[in-house]
Amino acid sequence: MPEDQLISVDDVLALLDAQVEPRSAAPVALTEALGCVLAADALAECDQPAFDRSAIDGFAVAAGAVAGDFTLVGDLLPGEPAPLAPGQGAALRVFTGSAVPPKCGLVMVEDSTVAGNRVTLRRAATEKLIRRQGSSVRAGAKLLAAGDRIGPGEIAVLASVGAVRPRVIKSPRVLHLTTGREVVPADTMPRPGQIRDTNGPLVAALLKIAGAVPLPPHHVDESVGALVAAVRAAGDFDLLLVSGGSSVGEHDRTPQALIALGFELLVRRVDVRPGKPLLIGRRGKQWAFGLPGNPVSHFVTFHLFVARAIRRMRGLPTPALRRARLSAGTSFSPHVRETFWPARLDALALPATVFPRHWLDSGDLAALAGVNALIRIPAGLAPVAGDEVEVVACPESV
Repeated sequence: MPEDQLISVDDVLALLDAQVEPRSAAPVALTEALGCVLAADALAECDQPAFDRSAIDGFAVAAGAVAGDFTLVGDLLPGEPAPLAPGQGAALRVFTGSAVPPKCGLVMVEDSTVAGNRVTLRRAATEKLIRRQGSSVRAGAKLLAAGDRIGPGEIAVLASVGAVRPRVIKSPRVLHLTTGREVVPADTMPRPGQIRDTNGPLVAALLKIAGAVPLPPHHVDESVGALVAAVRAAGDFDLLLVSGGSSVGEHDRTPQALIALGFELLVRRVDVRPGKPLLIGRRGKQWAFGLPGNPVSHFVTFHLFVARAIRRMRGLPTPALRRARLSAGTSFSPHVRETFWPARLDALALPATVFPRHWLDSGDLAALAGVNALIRIPAGLAPVAGDEVEVVACPESV
C-alpha cells in the first residue's frame, strides 16, 4: 500500500469487520470463563427445580388441611428424598430447599407454635409455598446462547447444569511494545529531553477494560532489529501493539519491523484527527497495530480500531454509535480531516448531552482526564451548541 494513501475511518472499520476473525473455541475451566464468550448454547439437562421444593421454613401437612393442632412426626432436611405425604393430623418440619411429597401443603414457621411434638398452625395449608418441579425451566430449554458474554450470573447458570468446562471463545492475547529513546519508566525522574512513559500504563488499562489478556510488556529501542527480536522472543500472541514509530520519519521503524516479521501492511495512514499515522498489518490470524506516539492519538485510535479488533476476536458485536446534544458554549473550527474529539458524555441527561474537553493537540495528555466519549466531527463541519452529534462511547471500567 502506498505510504501516502489516506484511508477513511469507515473503510478501516469495514476492513476490520470483514477480516478479523473470532478466536477458535476451546473448553476452559469454569473458574477461567469469566469475561469469555460462550461458543455453544447451554441447555438445561433436567427440570429446574428438579423436584418439588419448599420455598420456606415451616411445616408440611396433608393438602387442604385447615388451621389447628397437629402431631409433629419428623423433620425433612434439605438433601433428603421426599417421604410419603403426612397423614391427617400429622405434620413434618420442612426447611427451605427440602423436597416435599405430593399431596401436601405448607404453612410458614411464622404462622405456627411448637410445644414438644405438638404443632399449632394458625393458617390453612397452601401449595403456593411449594416450588414445583420445572416451574423455572424445563429440561432441554436454552439457558444461555452461543455469543453470550459470561458474567457472574452466567457462571452460576453453567454450574447449575454441570458445565464445568464450557466451550468459549477465549479473550485475545495482546503483546504491547513501547518505543522511544526519550521515554523512561513512570517512576523515574526524567532528565532534560526525556519524558515519562504514559502509553504503557494507558494501553494496559485500555486492554483490561476491553477484556483482552495482556502479555508482559516491553520497552525497546526504535531499531528494526530490536523490534523484531522482542516480538519473536514474546512467543504466541493474537494482537501486537507497538507504541510510536508508526510515521514516516527517519527514526520511524515500525513499518519495516512489521514487514520483516511477515505482516502485510493493510493500512499506513488514516484520514482522521488525531491518529493519522496508524499502521495496521496482518499475518494469518494475527494482527498488528502501529499506534501514533502521542497519548491522545493512542486513546482515540485504540477506541476506534483496536477495541473493535479485540471485540471481533472475542466474538462480540460492535456497539453502535450513540447520539447526544452538544453542551452549551461549545464551538469548533472546521478541519480538513474527520475528527474524534475527547469529551464527557452525560448519558443520563434528557436529552443525553456531551461536553467537549479542552484539547490543544494530540500530545495534550491532560485532555484525557474524565473522558468517556469521542465526538465524531465530519471533515469540514463545525457543529455548534445544541446540535445532535454522533458519539463513540469509551467504557470507563471493566
